[in-house]
Amino acid sequence: MKKKPGFCPAFLLVLLLTMTACSGGSGQEEPLAAAGMGIELKLPDHVQSGQKAEYIVNIRKGDRPVAGAQVVVNLEMAAMDHGKNGFRAIMTEPGQYKGQAVLPMGGEWIAYVKVKKAGQEQTKKFPFKASGDMLSPHEMKAKGLNEDGALKNADF
Repeated sequence: MKKKPGFCPAFLLVLLLTMTACSGGSGQEEPLAAAGMGIELKLPDHVQSGQKAEYIVNIRKGDRPVAGAQVVVNLEMAAMDHGKNGFRAIMTEPGQYKGQAVLPMGGEWIAYVKVKKAGQEQTKKFPFKASGDMLSPHEMKAKGLNEDGALKNADF
């Protein structure tokens, strides 16, 4: 009498391939990508906790810069919650948007760049690393952060 296998290796392979094809990777664009919208984030060469850093977002549709978009950058620590941190970026020239932020500690961070333009919305994720120790409550207060590291009076 032949025993039937407890699992099917072919089924496992199909399941694995399906999961890989459906998962989004780092920096993957969402809905507006089909419309030709490209989002790039230029991080400072070195991001240090407690230091104000400038972030630059470039937005293009095809080979043209996108002007007049609403751009919000949310900064979240990958391993823990520090509340709302980030900024509403301001257009400095067509297709280029800038903003500044202070991180409460070093480690693995993710910048979520959300762009709204003409009733369409797209978010792109950019992982990055910051160096430095966690700021003391006094240092956080001096930098405009709450005791948990969140931005005081965030308007985005």
